[in-house]
Amino acid sequence: MSAHTRPVADIEARVRAIVGEVLWVAADDIDAAAQLIDYGLDSPTAIELTIQLERAFDIEIPEDVAAQLNTVAEIIEYVRGDA
Repeated sequence: MSAHTRPVADIEARVRAIVGEVLWVAADDIDAAAQLIDYGLDSPTAIELTIQLERAFDIEIPEDVAAQLNTVAEIIEYVRGDA
């Protein structure tokens, strides 16, 4: 099932789980609108987050795009193809 056909709630849950795992934050504690740097995102974790998202959703996230995905909400939009 492609990301375009997955329910938004499923995409959001998976994105939150990945972000939480990479940043060592409980998925339920992540505010979708908050900046990921507020949860400790730095260059090495940004790379790991991108890799994990690409694997989970079978997509490619170009480096310049990855640098612009600063919140969970923005990641969800990108994964869904809305961005």
